[in-house]
Amino acid sequence: MEKFIDHCCEKCTHTKETPCKDFIRCCVEGPICHEDPACVAKRKAIIEKVAINDQFVIC
Repeated sequence: MEKFIDHCCEKCTHTKETPCKDFIRCCVEGPICHEDPACVAKRKAIIEKVAINDQFVIC
């Protein structure tokens, strides 16, 4: 997974045909369609990658 729009794993339900209704929340808190610590870590890694400075805050 390199981007938020990518599936985090086979359990992810977000697709073009079935988009996640809580996509933004899923990107910053998720995944929300299933529980998996590895997937949470993948999301956090992307957030750290795009966080340009210490002022980047997810509310």
